[in-house]
Amino acid sequence: MIFKGDKFIKAEKGCNDESFYKSLFESSLYTSTSSHKEKPQKRVKVYSTPSCSWCTTLKKHLDLNGIKYTDIDVSKNHIAAEEMVKKSGQQGVPQTDIGGQIIVGFDKNRINSLLGIN
Repeated sequence: MIFKGDKFIKAEKGCNDESFYKSLFESSLYTSTSSHKEKPQKRVKVYSTPSCSWCTTLKKHLDLNGIKYTDIDVSKNHIAAEEMVKKSGQQGVPQTDIGGQIIVGFDKNRINSLLGIN
């Protein structure tokens, strides 16, 4: 295929005729649209430790629902542990920061509500 800048000029070799390749690059053959508008995802931080079973449950729940999050291991990151306690007043894990709202423990209903999970 030959291009001039970002414009398709012609196909030198290929098993399809030139119009096929031209339509590919001019977006007339394959288009994809979503039937629903995606909501922008809130920033999610999970404060956890490797030995915490509720932390694992929380992260699996987020993974199963396609929620991206930052996992912070407070057993290794003492600055983050202090930040967590400052935000919530609590030392226990898991703690989840969803767009600035802190959830202590695995409160599935509240997490689902804040993230729009049905």
